[in-house]
Amino acid sequence: MKIKNKLALAIISAFILNNILLLGYYELFLSKKLSNELDNRQNNLDNIVEYIDIKSEDKSSINEIKEIIYNIDEIKDEGQYFLEIKDSKGHVLLEKGQKNKGSLNMTSSEIISINGENYLLRVIQVIPINDVEIVPIYISIVKAEIVILGGILIALMTIIYIKLVNPILNLIKDIENYKYGIKPVKCHRCDEIGWLKNNFVELTEQLDEEKENQNRIIASISHDIKTPLTSIMGYAERMKNKSLPEERQKKYIDIMYSKSQDIKGLIDEFDDYLSYNLESSSKKEKIRIKKLVNLINEEYEDELNQLNIDFYIESDCDEDFIDIDLSKIRRVFGNIIGNSIKNMNSVKKEIIVTFEDFDENIVVSISDSGKGVNKEELDKIFEALYTSDKSRKVAGLGLSICKSAIEGHGGKIWAENNNIGGLTIKFTLMKI
Repeated sequence: MKIKNKLALAIISAFILNNILLLGYYELFLSKKLSNELDNRQNNLDNIVEYIDIKSEDKSSINEIKEIIYNIDEIKDEGQYFLEIKDSKGHVLLEKGQKNKGSLNMTSSEIISINGENYLLRVIQVIPINDVEIVPIYISIVKAEIVILGGILIALMTIIYIKLVNPILNLIKDIENYKYGIKPVKCHRCDEIGWLKNNFVELTEQLDEEKENQNRIIASISHDIKTPLTSIMGYAERMKNKSLPEERQKKYIDIMYSKSQDIKGLIDEFDDYLSYNLESSSKKEKIRIKKLVNLINEEYEDELNQLNIDFYIESDCDEDFIDIDLSKIRRVFGNIIGNSIKNMNSVKKEIIVTFEDFDENIVVSISDSGKGVNKEELDKIFEALYTSDKSRKVAGLGLSICKSAIEGHGGKIWAENNNIGGLTIKFTLMKI
């Protein structure tokens, strides 16, 4: 659940809990007290009316009744009581005090008789709403509300600290600890804090993996360079011998040149790997599939025929267009076909390239009749430095370069063993 939803739920829950507790406090402690308070006030009011009724029995005029009323101590406070006498027609004959708006009123009435005439006597006790001291029960409710709200706020702040603030502080601590090599672990939260923590953990894992990959690349390049370099140094040391025959010198020079070419090839491949993985501007151009097919055919047909490798290109989408960096895509074809040539060991040697229209993409397949790759290694061959050739003389970066180039074009690349015993590399390019 998202944090904003949790906060909204907490506020609603606090509101409901406050009402429940306040209602429970009222029902348990205040309702009876309030009922007794109101009953006492009503009884007092009824006593006043009864007193006036008794005193008016021997009176013969309203003025005499008025004199009785004005001598009652409780009614002297005109702010608390309102009194009126009406005749049978509803005419007001006597009125004392004022009715106040925004007040709580209690009423008591009685029919009184003067000289055989009946009159309605009504006495109203006026309790202003804003004067809570008049009804002490309200003070208890306010005090209870303050205590309940205080308790709820303290509980809410504690929950927020435990559930929100403390995890954020722990995340900050994890970030600081990672500087010193202490790795964070994922959590099971499903809110923004959990998302942030788990993404941070994934980022650290990617950084660690990238660091290990870089160290592996450095170690691999160092190893691959050291072997031919040691050989070159050895032959150079031998050539210091002035009595070395000229024929032997020439042989040593050829070997040293060959070894230096191996070193140059390793360095060039490493440079290509770095350039394809670093962000750089692509020089893309709109090109028809037919033009790319012809270009690949011209570039490899003669070379493969000289190696006695049959080369075929098939396409069902010649008229479609793609937007590509041609130099990088040519490098993709070069690396894949180069790998196929090195792993070609069958009697019938062939490489087949197909272009197929598939929804919004062009799927390119490059199949060979080589020795293929073990099923468990299919996903690994695109990793930097991985090679199924245990006696390798190259750094194993070719297919990793292909992956970077294809993903840079928004496509995907994968490998499959084909039905002719070799390997098929497939990748997609978006149509325009």
